[in-house]
Amino acid sequence: MLQLSEPSYGSAIAIGLAGWFTYQYYLFTVNKAKVANIPTVGGDGFISSYISAWKFVFNGHRIVQEGYEKYNGRAFKIPTLMTGDRWLIVVSGKQMIEEVRKAPEDKLSFKEVGFELIQTDYVFGSKAARVDPYHIEVVRGPMTRGFPSRFADIKDEIVESFTDHMPAKPDEWTRIAVSDALLPIVARTSNRLFVGLPLCRDSEFLRIQKNLTIHVVTIANIINIVPTFMKSITGKLLSNFPKEHRLMQKFLKETVQERMDAEDERGRKYEGRPNDMISWLLDLVPAELRNLEDISLRILSLNFAAIHTTSITMTNVLFDLAARQEYMAPLREEVEQVIGEYGWSKESMGKLRKMDSFMKESSRLGGLSGLVVNRKAVNDFTFSDGTTVPKGFRVAVAGQAIHEDKENYKSADAFDGFRFLELRDGGHEYDNLRHQMVTLDSSFLFFGHGRAACPGRFFAVNEVKAMMAYMLLNYDFKLPNDSTEVPAGFYIMGGRSPSMSAPILIRKRTSKIQ
Repeated sequence: MLQLSEPSYGSAIAIGLAGWFTYQYYLFTVNKAKVANIPTVGGDGFISSYISAWKFVFNGHRIVQEGYEKYNGRAFKIPTLMTGDRWLIVVSGKQMIEEVRKAPEDKLSFKEVGFELIQTDYVFGSKAARVDPYHIEVVRGPMTRGFPSRFADIKDEIVESFTDHMPAKPDEWTRIAVSDALLPIVARTSNRLFVGLPLCRDSEFLRIQKNLTIHVVTIANIINIVPTFMKSITGKLLSNFPKEHRLMQKFLKETVQERMDAEDERGRKYEGRPNDMISWLLDLVPAELRNLEDISLRILSLNFAAIHTTSITMTNVLFDLAARQEYMAPLREEVEQVIGEYGWSKESMGKLRKMDSFMKESSRLGGLSGLVVNRKAVNDFTFSDGTTVPKGFRVAVAGQAIHEDKENYKSADAFDGFRFLELRDGGHEYDNLRHQMVTLDSSFLFFGHGRAACPGRFFAVNEVKAMMAYMLLNYDFKLPNDSTEVPAGFYIMGGRSPSMSAPILIRKRTSKIQ
């Protein structure tokens, strides 16, 4: 029998590593050649690109800004740690943004980049997420049309959840961690619309919704940087999603089965049918997907999209307002006047024009990501200036840099809470519509752009307005030590998050408006 000596084992390992290194170098060379005509920000050598890619993890916003300033209106590329093409192509300028917006799904795909960034095949443990994404149309259609009639329920949940998670006294200041309080408030309020009472207040149900987004994003980032042959095993070892999905099915089993049975017996429009997300999903679900497993997956997906982005937006607005007390009185006066006259409704939220402006300005500067309108080229795509994004490469727009460009906004680096109110009063109906927070525009990309823009933005904006209106009526709030400095957020992979631990001080106040 042939016996391998210790040097033989070492030689085998060395040969294996050399082979892997050679293969990686080959892939790097081939992919770099495909985008050689696009300038690079950072290192573009085999080793130097890895160093720049690691820098991008925590300094991505600065790297994108550097590229924007050097190549404004053109494309540039950034090395990333993602396996595969490794290069992210970033564009700016109204012409290129418009071309990305108009690009068909079979050229620049929103769906494919979503699957890739979240690594759904491996995180979810199946290809279920790739099946007909009908829930997006549910949000765009039935939910957007249906939530106004549920505004009384939404307001009720806001009252109850603030009482539970932001308790305060009228005669003293109470210190709270904003993110710890807002996350359950947003989760409860959103799920009052999604699944209703009593499930929207169930602590274990809410735990899944609050924790799963952070878990999925973390695992997806890990899977994105491991070699392809290790992605499946990494997902199986690290992802809790399959277990939490099974638990979600237990929570929803009785409700979903009752709804399907009622439809089978009495028709889809039976009297007393609940007006919530479960019903809206059942309205549009393809027949082959009409089952508990799929409906629960869609509820998880909608919570994934809604809870953390809304809570981040609300946190940014709270910090910006707490640091700028001069806006408190005019915003509170507007809320008292509008709610006093029109009550709690979507109509009244639409009349909170100062609030809308303040929220939009907070989102312009606070944002969610320096890179927006992400797409993946499923076929070669060539811009009008001749720049080609090869098949398999990702492309994104330099969102935060556009928001802070003085060509787009006067005194762009300064916070002006009523900037968009003044723009809306420009004298034309177009100005009034264009400068609302929910309106899509090439110079305000908080919700993305084009057909793939956030379909839930109408509900999200109204939800944040309602929560902010309730806070203004029922609380005084400020930063500790009367600070006027907004707590510093943090950046990762080009995205921004407000501080997760920074506190505010709150004090209960009495309002005539309820």
